[in-house]
Amino acid sequence: MVSGLAACGGGGSGGGGGGADTIKIGMLQPMSGSAAGYGEETEAGFKFVVDQINAAGGIKSRGGAKLELEVADTASQPGQAATEARRLMGKDGASMIVGTLLTNEMAAVAPVADQYQVPTLAMFAAGSSSDYIYSIGSPYDEGYAGTMVDFIDYLNKKLHAGLKTAVLASSNYEAGQAVDKALEPRLAAAGLDVVGKVPLDQDTNDYGPAVAKIGSYHADVVTGVAIQKDGIQLHEARAKAGMKTLFVGSASGYADAGVFKNLGADAQNVLVNNTFGMTTFAASAEQAATKKLLADAKTAGIDVPLGQNFVSGAQAARIVQHALEGAKSTSSADLIEALKKIDIPAGSDDLYLLKADGLRFDKNRFPTDVQNLMIQWNADGTQDVVWPEKFASRAPRLP
Repeated sequence: MVSGLAACGGGGSGGGGGGADTIKIGMLQPMSGSAAGYGEETEAGFKFVVDQINAAGGIKSRGGAKLELEVADTASQPGQAATEARRLMGKDGASMIVGTLLTNEMAAVAPVADQYQVPTLAMFAAGSSSDYIYSIGSPYDEGYAGTMVDFIDYLNKKLHAGLKTAVLASSNYEAGQAVDKALEPRLAAAGLDVVGKVPLDQDTNDYGPAVAKIGSYHADVVTGVAIQKDGIQLHEARAKAGMKTLFVGSASGYADAGVFKNLGADAQNVLVNNTFGMTTFAASAEQAATKKLLADAKTAGIDVPLGQNFVSGAQAARIVQHALEGAKSTSSADLIEALKKIDIPAGSDDLYLLKADGLRFDKNRFPTDVQNLMIQWNADGTQDVVWPEKFASRAPRLP
């Protein structure tokens, strides 16, 4: 695992964004609780690249200042996220804040960011009304719902899958509810009837009843978004019930490496045979920069799954680096202006996410390119991109 503090350089820490030779970056991470898988993996990716930046001479435009990383555990609780954000932005004087910031945590942190006016970068959350929060995640509608429904429509039109009815099954929290709301009209426009909704209860460890209810609808496809913990439990219950229904889902509960590993032999029965997952990363489609990142991380013995969470953390570190290099100073106003001007072009050594047009932010503080991938698992635990066709390493296998 990684340590919670990476401090290099000669200056001390404290207010004003770090000492004379350091720039303090606060990191809000769910290192415990239901979203700990996100926190551990994204922190590892972020810290790995921060260490590379510091070893390569730090932030050149700031005289070689090193990045000083302070990690605060949100315990997967919105209230704790807000408390730690207030500490990092206020007393501890962080110049920027980064974090997994799933939707409920981001909502709690937003008013704190507004109060302290500290630039904040979320790795997964789908956007905020705060002018100080940027996200490298996907919008609920165009990014999550749009990708999944377009893929289902592709299966029908290109592969004649005959999918006519759908059940919505998402983790029962803000993001899941928002994705379900966006899925309904998109599925209807694609010619599918939504015949049922089965929210995935985050307070239970037994998804048998949820799977039984899903099965009672006899739908052609089940679709929705699931965090990693919920996804593992859902797939375990599917395997136990012998469910053969096609699932098209998104987020770490469907596409992260840890899911396959945790399921063990059951992964063959549910992930390989009748599941497609939406992701921002897949090794079979990635560019040279990402392949090098993962190879270096493997050589370094990084002890977390090297999947989309790790890559998102690494990408966030490069965005922080570019913002600091491009800013006139480390003041909040100058850093916000630098984030607005972020431009990491396609083919750059600093671009790890698959963005055909490079990485920039739009007026809503999302990446201008919200293209996501659909993957299918292989029996050996690897993944192939199966859609969009221009990035696909093979065609989808239908059950």
